[in-house]
Amino acid sequence: MRYRSKNSLAGRAPEIPQQHKESSVFVFERKNNVKAAPRLGRMNRLALSDLIRYEVTQLTTLQHPRIIHLIHPLEDTKEYMAFAAEPIYANLENLIPDEGIDKLEMKLGVLQLIDGLSYLHNSAKILHGNLCPQSIYVTTSRLWKIGGFSFSSAAKDGHTVTSAADVFSLGVLICWIYAGGKRLIDAKNNLETHAIVCGQLDAALICISEQLGANLKESMSKVLSMEVDVRPSVQLLALIKHFDDPCVSALRQLDDLGQEFDPANKAHFLSQTLQQTLPNIPEPLWFSRVLPRLCDHVYDSHELFPAVVKPLFLMLEHCESHNIHKLRTWMRRLLEHTSQKSLRAFVLENMAVLFRRLTDDKVEDRLLDLIVHSLNCDDASMQSSAIRGIPPIADFLPSQYIIRRLLPSIHTLQPYLNDNVPRQLDLLVALAALSDKCDSLSLPHLISSVVICNSTHPVIIHAKSRLVQRVVTRDPSRLRNPMDVATHLLAPLVSGIASRFTELSPAHFDDVMSSIRILLDIIEQLRYENEDQHVKHRVHGGGLGRLGNRRVSMSSNNLPRVMISAARPSISGDNRNDFRKMSFLSADGRLEDRGSRRESKDSRGSLESDVSIRIAGWGSTLDELNTGGRGRGRWRIGNGSDVSDESCQSASHQIQQHQNHPTNGQKGRRQSWLEGYMHSCSLEQGSAGSSLEARPIERSTSMKRNGTAVERRSRTRSPTADLLQDPSRPASGVPPARPSSFSNLGHNLVLTYRNFWQKE
Repeated sequence: MRYRSKNSLAGRAPEIPQQHKESSVFVFERKNNVKAAPRLGRMNRLALSDLIRYEVTQLTTLQHPRIIHLIHPLEDTKEYMAFAAEPIYANLENLIPDEGIDKLEMKLGVLQLIDGLSYLHNSAKILHGNLCPQSIYVTTSRLWKIGGFSFSSAAKDGHTVTSAADVFSLGVLICWIYAGGKRLIDAKNNLETHAIVCGQLDAALICISEQLGANLKESMSKVLSMEVDVRPSVQLLALIKHFDDPCVSALRQLDDLGQEFDPANKAHFLSQTLQQTLPNIPEPLWFSRVLPRLCDHVYDSHELFPAVVKPLFLMLEHCESHNIHKLRTWMRRLLEHTSQKSLRAFVLENMAVLFRRLTDDKVEDRLLDLIVHSLNCDDASMQSSAIRGIPPIADFLPSQYIIRRLLPSIHTLQPYLNDNVPRQLDLLVALAALSDKCDSLSLPHLISSVVICNSTHPVIIHAKSRLVQRVVTRDPSRLRNPMDVATHLLAPLVSGIASRFTELSPAHFDDVMSSIRILLDIIEQLRYENEDQHVKHRVHGGGLGRLGNRRVSMSSNNLPRVMISAARPSISGDNRNDFRKMSFLSADGRLEDRGSRRESKDSRGSLESDVSIRIAGWGSTLDELNTGGRGRGRWRIGNGSDVSDESCQSASHQIQQHQNHPTNGQKGRRQSWLEGYMHSCSLEQGSAGSSLEARPIERSTSMKRNGTAVERRSRTRSPTADLLQDPSRPASGVPPARPSSFSNLGHNLVLTYRNFWQKE
């Protein structure tokens, strides 16, 4: 017999009506018909055509899931004999040697054969008499079914052939399956050879013991015993330890799902048992056995969708990429029935799998609509599911969708949040994930949603702080509106940290304070940029003419800076862990510490407004102080300085004060400002502590009178100026110290300037 997995016959075979489903047609050409050998007796000379008729008759009377199901009865013509059965993929004789099967599928198939044979022995009272690889068929849904009933007979008491014969044949078939298609008995149709081989089966079992395993080998030694009474019944074979496998049990339940009529049992099996065992089932079986069963038994059962969605999503998430398209129809089917509350909640919380694995415009559009619809509904559980599902899919959401549909829906969630800390925390996590997709135009819309999370719980305060840090880390230039920054980000943090001052942990407190400082720096930077824009506008507009251009060119922003590095001891006192203080010496004489906060714009502006006066003021002061020296000399540098009269008076007072307490090497002459500065540099490491170490500045009487100028200059002058302000510090008796990088640099700069001025 030849079979075709089609719905039509070839050649002159009789036509079979269309059945609207696949079927396999078994065709026998009469020219191949032969009769049995004469030695079997005249009365038993049956032809192959007679055996086919007998087999079809048996199949018509036998109705069982493990027996080949007949769809169309036998039709007989002069040239062909044909009948139609359920769709057949192959028989074992072709399948195992050519393709091979998984060990799990072997167990499942053998159990199906045991189930079918048990039905024949106990219910139908029939002995098969021909269990071999050719008579076992595998359907397109990977079910193993028994056929080949041409030699079957009724089981009668006192009959010379009993069910033990079928048990023996089943044992030989099992050994052939596990051995990968190698015959255990190959007698070449010789009865004497068959008897000899059967007497040596124990040795043959040892040869394939590795493939069988210990438990199955022990059972096969009894099944293949030459003593009939030792052979177990078919039912006992199904109970051996070899077949005690959770995956096998789950697949057997799935095969019989159509026979389960309790929806609760079906739902429990699909959502619990099947989902838990799927990771242990090989992926080829997902699409050869599991998915076809689900299509057969669940595809039209909408009430089971909330249960079947779990194993289907698991398959989609972990399957190979070439198998993803096989699940597309199921995913569309599920999204069409998200009106069921439990199904919608699961899809919302796991829709990242669909966005990440499945490329389907219809599915994505349905998901985007589902998110907005769930946020706008009155069901709090649906709103929670939608919010929790946003962070994993934020990277897949279009920017226009976020601005036009998602954020407006989020703004309506105030009643849903209502001082609920877990819900507000979920929303802040979602907003943080969405912030990565926003640009400078859409980010203000997002941060305006932060204020609806109005709880002052420490967890909420910290979540807002993390949101700020995520936005800044991603791209701080997107924050362009200081009002939005202050209102929606800074104000909630400040009020929150003030109201929960003692409840925040030290780590969270430091984290929130860092975020506040970051926001203040951003606002400050926005102010500077705004002023720079106005300055550039005035300059390019010609309002100041050449003078404006000159003043801008002389600004300290455009002058070179020299970086000065000085070692500072750590707080722990371990010199091995010293860190370095980075300062920048600008070309106009100011020492700027980049590690500290920037000075205010007013202070910077006052120091940069009148550059043409500063050094000239210093020159006039030096002329007055040096009249009794070695000669008159005017030190003029550039076009002047930016120091006010108060600053000049304060500087003059410092130099006069230092002259009233001259050192031993300087008595007899008045000291110039540059010489005093050079001397102060040589003493910067004269004490045990570092001269660059932060310490309070002792203010003189003149500094107190000129507090504003001193405060401004103390932020910009060199740290060595402290030595000039302390008249009680002795200049002598201090052991010489190794010059620091600052003193070397200062000395070189002074010498360079002096040589330049002398040439002038």
